[in-house]
Amino acid sequence: MLSGELATLLSGRYVELKVYPLSFVEFFSALGGDKATVFQRYLEFGGFPYATEIPDELTYRDYISGIVNTVLIKDVLQRKQRSDATLVEQLAKYLTDSSGSLVTIKKIADTLTSMGQKTTSDTVSTYLSGFQEAYLFFRADRYDIAGKKYLSINSKYYPVDQSLRKVLLGNKRPNFGHRLEGVVYLELLRRGYQVFIGNIGEFKIDFVAQKNGVTEYYQVSLTVEDDRTYQREVRPFQSIQDNYRKILLTMDNGRYNQEGIEQLNIIDWLLAR
Repeated sequence: MLSGELATLLSGRYVELKVYPLSFVEFFSALGGDKATVFQRYLEFGGFPYATEIPDELTYRDYISGIVNTVLIKDVLQRKQRSDATLVEQLAKYLTDSSGSLVTIKKIADTLTSMGQKTTSDTVSTYLSGFQEAYLFFRADRYDIAGKKYLSINSKYYPVDQSLRKVLLGNKRPNFGHRLEGVVYLELLRRGYQVFIGNIGEFKIDFVAQKNGVTEYYQVSLTVEDDRTYQREVRPFQSIQDNYRKILLTMDNGRYNQEGIEQLNIIDWLLAR
């Protein structure tokens, strides 16, 4: 069943437990070895269970393709009573490629139309709903930190697993920073947070994570060894007036705390469960 069908079909007599692909802790515990090497494999092949036993890339690509095609065709097309498989695939490719970028439904529809896949905002909205109900993609909405209010315009979409990029986009060069964002976003969901995209004046915060009345702020960057990059990443933190944790996750080694802004290695953060 899709997530939206639970309440309708089971009439409240159920407990929903969300199961995600393997976390990096689970992935690393299955493989062992050098954590940096294993993390690169995790980014490349994702966390679906068979990833820990993959004999070769071709076999794993077939495995992921089977999962994606089943979800797209059986879960989304049939349930939404639509028949445009090509449009669904193009939409999935677009969301995967633009992961980490703010988009609107109209922008998605206009972009697909300009690519020769004519569609409407209503059709895109229907398919996006199906993607989310099938847990193929997750939507992160924006949150105005200063005004403490949720914003409905512009969202980011993240694939449920990094392996979708390999299946949907082939060998297209990835944006490594956006891939790290996706890993952090899914990890925060695993840890039970509600996750939003932060907005503070003219600045953006990658993630506002809320749980049990407590908020944490996250910035994700490949590296901040260059001081100008570091200043660019922490400037949004400095605009926030409250005293909640502010965490900068990078691939740089070391752990630092400067004026209440914690800089952590992303691999160490993922393993610190």
